[in-house]
Amino acid sequence: MSNGIIKAVYLLTAVLLFFLYGCGEEANTGVDKKIDAPTEKWVKVSPVETSAAQGHMEYVGVLLANRKVKVSAELGGLIERLNFEKGDQVKEGMLLAEIGATSARLQVKEASAAVAAARSGLDKLEKGSRPQEIEIARSAVSAAEAALFEAEKNFERTKSLYDIRAVSNSAYDTAERQLTTAKATMESAKQQLVLALEGPRTEDIKTGRAALAQAEAARDLAADRLKKSMIRAPCDGMIAFREVEQGEITLPGTAITEIVELGRMKIRIALSENDVHLLKDHTQFLFTIDAIPREEFSCRVFFLSPTADTPTRSFPLELMVDNPDPRMADGMTARVKFPAAADKRTVKVPSAWLSEKDGKMGVYLLKDGKAMFQPITLGAYYDNRVEILKGLEGKDLIITTPAGLKSGEAVEVRE
Repeated sequence: MSNGIIKAVYLLTAVLLFFLYGCGEEANTGVDKKIDAPTEKWVKVSPVETSAAQGHMEYVGVLLANRKVKVSAELGGLIERLNFEKGDQVKEGMLLAEIGATSARLQVKEASAAVAAARSGLDKLEKGSRPQEIEIARSAVSAAEAALFEAEKNFERTKSLYDIRAVSNSAYDTAERQLTTAKATMESAKQQLVLALEGPRTEDIKTGRAALAQAEAARDLAADRLKKSMIRAPCDGMIAFREVEQGEITLPGTAITEIVELGRMKIRIALSENDVHLLKDHTQFLFTIDAIPREEFSCRVFFLSPTADTPTRSFPLELMVDNPDPRMADGMTARVKFPAAADKRTVKVPSAWLSEKDGKMGVYLLKDGKAMFQPITLGAYYDNRVEILKGLEGKDLIITTPAGLKSGEAVEVRE
C-alpha cells in the first residue's frame, strides 16, 4: 500500500474521532442543558352526568329446543326391535323399540285366562241354583222321608219283639242305628233343599268378586308391562343419538335415545333485577344469532321466574322464538335486544374510561390533584356505553384518560 493511501486513511480516522468525541460536547460553560421530566401526568376529566336511557341493551342467552326428551327403557330386557336411526324425524306415538315384549305378551294371555275363570265362578254364585238342582234336592228329601218311614216301622217291630225277648240285643241295636241314620239323612236332605232354594251365601259372592278383582289387577299389570316394553316417541322431533343395538340386553332406566323438538324453540337468559321493569311495557323483542350473521329474528316473553338466583340476583327468563328458522340449532348463542327505559336516568360512561385494579372494576377520579381509583358496580350496556349503578356521585370528576395511572399519583388537568 502506498504512503499516500495510508495517510488518507489516518486523516479520515482522525476526522471521525473529532466529530464523535470532540463535537459531541460543547465547552464547559457551567450550564447543564438536561431538562427534567415533569412530575405530574397530563389527564382529561369529565363530570359525572346522568341521562335518560336511549337505544337498547343486549343480553346474551342460549337458544334451546322447546323440548328435549331422553327416551329410556323403564323395565329393561332384550331389545327385540329397533325402528329408528340417528337424525330420523319421528312423530308422537311412533313405535321406536320393543324390549322384552314377547314374555310380556305371554303374561297378558295368562292373566286374561285367570280373569275368565274368576268371572265364570262369580257368575255361578250370583245366578244361584238351577231349577234342576232344586228338583234334585227335593227328590233327595222325598227319598229320605221314605227311608225314615221304613226305618221307624222296622224299629217299632223290632222293639215289640225285643220286649218279649223274641229278638236278640244285636238285632235291636241294628234297628235303632238304622232309625238314627235315616233321621240324619232326612235332616241333611232338608238342609240341601233350603240351600238350593236360597242360593249361595253373601260371603261366598263377595269372595268370588274379590277373586275376580284380583285376577283383573294381575291382567292390568301384565298389560302395563307390555305397554312399557313397547317404547314409543313421546313427541314430534329429531332423533339426537342411538346408544343401543338390537339384540342387546338393557338395564332398567337405560337411555336409548333423545328426541329434540326443533319445531318450537326458546331463548334462556338471566335477566338482571335492575332490568325486570323492561318487561312491563314490552313482550316482544328482536334477537340475533352468532351462527346466522346479519339477520334479525323476533321472540316473545314466555316465562319469567318469580324468584331470583341467589348468587347472581338475576331472574331466569325464557322467550319463545317466533317462526323458528331451519338453520337454528339447540345450543346456539342468541343476543336479545331490550329497549332501554326512557324514564330511567342513570350514569353511563364509555367503556374506555374503565380500569381494573386488584380484580375490581372502577374508574379514576380527580381528587386534590391526584388520581384516585374508585371501585364501581356495573349495570347494562347501552350502545357502547356502560351503566354505573354504584360508586359515583354527582360532584365527582372522572379521568377519561386512565391509561398508565396509579392510584394516588399526582396529575394535572389538560383542557
